[in-house]
Amino acid sequence: MLEWITKNADLINVFANLGMLGIWAFYLQMLYSSFSRDRRPRLLITRGMRSDLEARCLVTNMSRDTIFIRSIIVVLETGAGELRYPVTEIEEIENTGDAGDIKQQTRQGPIESGAMRDLGSFSAIVTHVLDYKGPNDPPGPHNGWDGLKALTVYIIGVYGPDEISIGAKRAYDLAEEDGILKLKPRTIDAVQIRSRKERREIDQMLREDL
Repeated sequence: MLEWITKNADLINVFANLGMLGIWAFYLQMLYSSFSRDRRPRLLITRGMRSDLEARCLVTNMSRDTIFIRSIIVVLETGAGELRYPVTEIEEIENTGDAGDIKQQTRQGPIESGAMRDLGSFSAIVTHVLDYKGPNDPPGPHNGWDGLKALTVYIIGVYGPDEISIGAKRAYDLAEEDGILKLKPRTIDAVQIRSRKERREIDQMLREDL
């Protein structure tokens, strides 16, 4: 046995070195995966306090670092088709001329790691979209609550040095129970927008809604 080891020492060294290289590669991959996971942005979109449209729309930053919320876009599915409109600014505050706390005038701004932001009630957010009048729309809301089927909330932000936006979205179906519209989330959690294709798409949404 010792004679065989002596004769094949060079070959054994090669295999030993390859084994060590494989072990180091494995640990480096684990470290890289852990680092990437820690650096990956993650936003939660939840409803708070209630299950109807008076529930609060809450956004929580579960990322390692602060995320700056750049825009909030809501898409409504109605009997007349889809309506999309940014609800970043809180128009009812603007109309009062109240120049107080900036956080009560806009939903834009930084959210620190582990912090939560109350975006207001879902009913106020939906009303904001329904009351929007484009250049070709008649006076007044151009769609009613009766045709409302579902809504999707997009949270678009900036994280770290990336030039492309990051974000999350969550869709809710509306189902009537005992005469009250209830919010039924389509997914257990918010869908994270991470791929470069999706991030370019939300950047395009931002440009269109400027």
